Amino acid sequence: MEIVLVVAITAGIIGLVGRLPDPRKVKRELARTNVVPIDSLAEGKPATVRGTVVPIDPDALLMSPLTGQRCVYWLVVFDEVGVGGDFAELGRVEEGAPFLLRSDAGTARVVPDRPRVAIPSRAFSRPIMYAQELTQIARGKLKRPNYATSWLRATVYALEPGAFVTIRGWCTREPDPEASEQVSGYREQLPTRPVLSGSRRVRMLIG
Repeated sequence: MEIVLVVAITAGIIGLVGRLPDPRKVKRELARTNVVPIDSLAEGKPATVRGTVVPIDPDALLMSPLTGQRCVYWLVVFDEVGVGGDFAELGRVEEGAPFLLRSDAGTARVVPDRPRVAIPSRAFSRPIMYAQELTQIARGKLKRPNYATSWLRATVYALEPGAFVTIRGWCTREPDPEASEQVSGYREQLPTRPVLSGSRRVRMLIG
């Protein structure tokens, strides 16, 4: 059966708990942080930066499920949805590859390790009884739904090259492969660039 994008969900179920969608929480959390220039990032501290997504290898981009978007990171969140929009998350799957974030103030390498995201998305919904096309993407990681009459919603988030985003994460540093080697004489320390990732202390945010 063809997967369809559902605008209005009319399943007659009750008992699911609605909550503030995570992308809205991510936007609020990012709005409370100070954005700093990439070239000012210090090792061993959390930081929020802004720039354009650039793939490290344009020939090795990922492809998001359902939407077929070429991207550096994708996430699919599966929700059981009831009448009035109430929902309960059943699981999620994701895949990401390190990418560069460029701005006028420098370049950082980003490792998207289980980030929370507020990026463009598309939602696909089907009655759970007829949602095999969606559940196959979940790779067996879905919780059992509460009601057989529920709808299953799969929301696809994809971070595409060229996107202008704000990212918060934990900063470390690594040798900069793009740095100029035109240095004469003894060099005590090679040029480095920041690396942003998630940590136990700071969950990565992308929005």
